[in-house]
Amino acid sequence: MNVFAIVGAGIAAAALSAVLRQYNKEFGLYISLGASAVILIAVLFAVNPLLELVSELNDAAGTDTTYLSILLKAVAVCYVTQLASDCCKDSGEAAIASRIDFAGRIAVLLISVPLFESMLSLIKDLIF
Repeated sequence: MNVFAIVGAGIAAAALSAVLRQYNKEFGLYISLGASAVILIAVLFAVNPLLELVSELNDAAGTDTTYLSILLKAVAVCYVTQLASDCCKDSGEAAIASRIDFAGRIAVLLISVPLFESMLSLIKDLIF
């Protein structure tokens, strides 16, 4: 991943968005959303080897893949909700952004329910 290209594209898009917002607020928002989407896609392609490495390490350790799956889902939810929240904040919708943040937190809790169940089962086995 060429982080300098991503940073350069982001700065160029931010400058273009700032200029266009002076004339038409919607065009600035479209530039911002488009740049965010392009950067997100570039990062997703770059993170694939990392996910493969983590999967290989998990297989070598012999641990249950359920826990890794839950962790990766939670991280994905965090990043997606942060991106959506930031887009809403940039467009002046702070109330919607805070609701998206709240929904992301609840989604992470719901994703982690199997972990809680596993911990409770382990605690029951240790106590009884």
